[in-house]
Amino acid sequence: MSDVLERFHKALVEEIRVRRPEYLQRPFTVAEIYQNLVPYGTHRDLIGVEMNGDYEDALTRMLAGEGGYLILESEDALRLLQHELHESHPNVGAYREFAAVDVRLNPKLLPKGDPGPSWVAISHSDEQPSEELPVSEEPHVPSPSPEPAVVKADDSAPPHSEACLWCREELPNKPNLHFCPWCGTDIRMIPCTVCGEEIEPAWRFCIACGNEVDR
Repeated sequence: MSDVLERFHKALVEEIRVRRPEYLQRPFTVAEIYQNLVPYGTHRDLIGVEMNGDYEDALTRMLAGEGGYLILESEDALRLLQHELHESHPNVGAYREFAAVDVRLNPKLLPKGDPGPSWVAISHSDEQPSEELPVSEEPHVPSPSPEPAVVKADDSAPPHSEACLWCREELPNKPNLHFCPWCGTDIRMIPCTVCGEEIEPAWRFCIACGNEVDR
């Protein structure tokens, strides 16, 4: 199993490096792993699994912290996945319940040459100091600004496009939009902020963890 996890991690990092390099430094959702980055159908040979159940078992183990390859950013989701793996008959597809939970690559296990999170931020001390402007002997008094023009809102303008709550891709501005064209999720559902479970619009509490829906 350790070899499968290693190959899984290698395939995931390679896809991120080529297609979504920003994910080397910031989190992405669990759903993006199995829907967009390394789906079973296109990567089973690279990962070295013959059946979907083996793929799901490997992904669940990685999300549960095995090998230290991934860091799941929900303690509740992490605890539930670890508990599931200790069951006599574990549900290896349990990770789908946490599709919207954030996960990130462990920067300590990135291949040599890939930038880690510390490469992103630029320290203020490294910035070049700006040149000082000469001080005028007489202070400049700015002229009063004109009153801003009142622009009448155009009621016919289409609303701004929003991002999918599950995969964060921008949604097209279509009147018949019900499912995300990128990950296929019903956009009328919202993810629980604690465990990632799908929550229907009328629900007040999450059916998986009991968290109250924040609207």
